[in-house]
Amino acid sequence: MPHYTTIPKKFFERLSDTQIRYLNDFILMDHPKKSELIALDGTGHTNDYADKYYAQIRAKKRKRYTKNHIAIDVDTRMILHYGVSRGPKHDTQFALAAIRQTKKYQPHYFLADRAYDSEEIRKCINEETLAFEQIPLKTRAKNGHYRLNSSTIFRPKIYSRRMNVESVIFVIKQIFSGFNLSRNDKFRYKETQLKDVFYNFYRHVQIF
Repeated sequence: MPHYTTIPKKFFERLSDTQIRYLNDFILMDHPKKSELIALDGTGHTNDYADKYYAQIRAKKRKRYTKNHIAIDVDTRMILHYGVSRGPKHDTQFALAAIRQTKKYQPHYFLADRAYDSEEIRKCINEETLAFEQIPLKTRAKNGHYRLNSSTIFRPKIYSRRMNVESVIFVIKQIFSGFNLSRNDKFRYKETQLKDVFYNFYRHVQIF
């Protein structure tokens, strides 16, 4: 008889990213076609097998990790789009992909923290989705049409609802763990993606 972990291990190895995303899309079939508010954020999933590397940033040791980026519907707290990459990595590339993938939900606002404050992201939101960005301006911002005019459309009450995406990240880590057990990047990415999908299934059962 094979070891009891053989079957689930083989299933996990053969499961493709496309199949995982298809499963997530299937769960989202019951989700409303319009989302008034979409919030973006990212977090890291560490693992015990990652090799340590040393960086002279504040004289601290840092560990490689898997970066999990998500875009959620603020009202339902469902993950509408996710992206997984090797961290540390800037949030800009994920943000642009997430904005373009979620514009079909016709959002009125995109919410994100200062890490997403760039002219490229603001331009994408305003020109490609016709929505408004609720992103705090970095204190040293000196250029960019959309950046310098962002204070005129910033609404603190609306921005405060960005906390919902942090709540989603907290739930994912509490229920499905903030640690990955896989031994290589390929499987760590799958493991992180499945956490997002399992969270959506968990949330779907609660609200639909």
